[in-house]
Amino acid sequence: MKSKEKKQKPVFVDDGRTIADMDCEVITGYKSKEARKNHEEIRSLNLTKKERKAIYIGVFKYFMPYFLCFLFVFVSLLLIMYFGMRG
Repeated sequence: MKSKEKKQKPVFVDDGRTIADMDCEVITGYKSKEARKNHEEIRSLNLTKKERKAIYIGVFKYFMPYFLCFLFVFVSLLLIMYFGMRG
């Protein structure tokens, strides 16, 4: 039997060419120039952890009544459908 010689695979060298434009909105993690600008403005405020926590709590308290109303209506509709199907 003849011994098989292993073929040497060519070593891939990245030359930096771009085959396709990868800067598009459908790719996860994409931020438009306007979004990046807004993000930098927010970071330039230099809020402390305590201030950020106060903002999060304020937003949470603002939206909580709307969330509870949505939850109440959703559960009510489920109960109506459940008991409507039984009878």
